[in-house]
Amino acid sequence: MIGPVFNALLIHEYLERVRDRWIILISILFAALGAGVSLYAQNLDGVDSIQIAGPSLVTLATLFVPLVALILGHDAIVGERERNTLPLLLSLPISRTELIVAKMLGRTAALCTSITIGLGGAMLLSAPDGRGQILALIGPTILLGIAFLSMGVAISAIARRVTIAVNIAVVLWFTFVFFFDLGLLQLMVITEGAVSNELIHYLVLANPAGLYRLEMLTYYNADMFTNEMGISLAMPSQTIRLLLWSLWAIMPLVIASWVMQKRQSFR
Repeated sequence: MIGPVFNALLIHEYLERVRDRWIILISILFAALGAGVSLYAQNLDGVDSIQIAGPSLVTLATLFVPLVALILGHDAIVGERERNTLPLLLSLPISRTELIVAKMLGRTAALCTSITIGLGGAMLLSAPDGRGQILALIGPTILLGIAFLSMGVAISAIARRVTIAVNIAVVLWFTFVFFFDLGLLQLMVITEGAVSNELIHYLVLANPAGLYRLEMLTYYNADMFTNEMGISLAMPSQTIRLLLWSLWAIMPLVIASWVMQKRQSFR
């Protein structure tokens, strides 16, 4: 049952993460680039500014949000272990699963703060009629961040050293954000288009960054580039999308909890 230790740990995690200099730096950079995109889109004549700013902000979010989330999550458990504070935490009236959930929720709150700052910069300098559409970007962007934060927490439970967790987090970031799509394009080139469009569709949806891009580019009517390549990536139903996001948010935490339960010593 959730108790005072759980609540205190959650608040502590939030306060510690929002003061992290790397999180502050990346959030400010995200906000500055988002504001720059909004200003640039407003200065273009003869085009709808949101049709330029929206997809550009999606691209920025796909780059920055997974990075922030993995930075937030990678040391959640292994960091306590290296500081020799994990046995002390586990001696308190809190279960190992509750420990993971408290850390996840506290860092999720910090992630939401970072995303709000980043997209807030874009909203502040966007055209008044486009702010509502940028606001609609916040919810899916938070889901993207939660998926990668959950992976980061799982990494922190599995890794035995912070340096190992950092290396795994960097590999995951490059894999999901950069190499995954390049791999799909390479697969299509190698097979000369023999791979079915349905398989490509499922592979894109299997990647949280790909699901986010597809969802938001469809929202901004900016998915024409896939159609020009002969790839028709239809959006799944809202129920399927929520199921996919739920799996990405929960399954890594289940793995982290299982590892914590199986591991006897944390020294």
